[in-house]
Amino acid sequence: QTCALPIFEDHAKDLDAEGQSFIETIHTSAEEMNQLIDDLLAYSRLERREFKPDRIELRPLIKTVVEQTERESADSPVNFIVDVNGGTVVADVNGLTQALRNYLDNAVKFTRNESQPSVEVGAKETAAGCLLWVRDNGVGFDMKYHDRIFDIFQRLNPAEDFPGTGVGLAIVRKAMERMGGRAWAESEPGHGATFYLEIPKLEQTVFKNE
Repeated sequence: QTCALPIFEDHAKDLDAEGQSFIETIHTSAEEMNQLIDDLLAYSRLERREFKPDRIELRPLIKTVVEQTERESADSPVNFIVDVNGGTVVADVNGLTQALRNYLDNAVKFTRNESQPSVEVGAKETAAGCLLWVRDNGVGFDMKYHDRIFDIFQRLNPAEDFPGTGVGLAIVRKAMERMGGRAWAESEPGHGATFYLEIPKLEQTVFKNE
């Protein structure tokens, strides 16, 4: 990938291999820092923003988020399966969208080395409310690290293998807590992972706006 920094474009011919490598490193680090700042801002907004309950049709919302993820991961095609026939929930639409999007991005990232990457999105009604899940056939993780992966800045894999800021799943958990729901996962190393969102029923929903 060619570095897009103007200094590189203007002076590449004057740099030896080592100099070009330094500029590439600076460029990569700057992009990573920008992404980290964006993720921290998103996390901070969750702390401050007022959450508003809306009645949401699940299938159209999930279909939109999946299609957006498909477009952005076109260079690494993934087989997306949507197992949602209908259903309505009461939730904050922006918070739920962000949680689903982060789960999907996470699934795409950790299936990138699979020969046939697959991600399933499903939903079903439960006694407590509505359960949504994003299931992948990626690298998986050891359940002893379960709580750690939802903490901010916590990573289980080297950044060079699976880039990321360590904020995405913390955003998911924060969004669900603000909606009175919860987020968790089940996995086994080498056997993929399933990430869950539980949205409480309307009469149980307590949006935390303090």
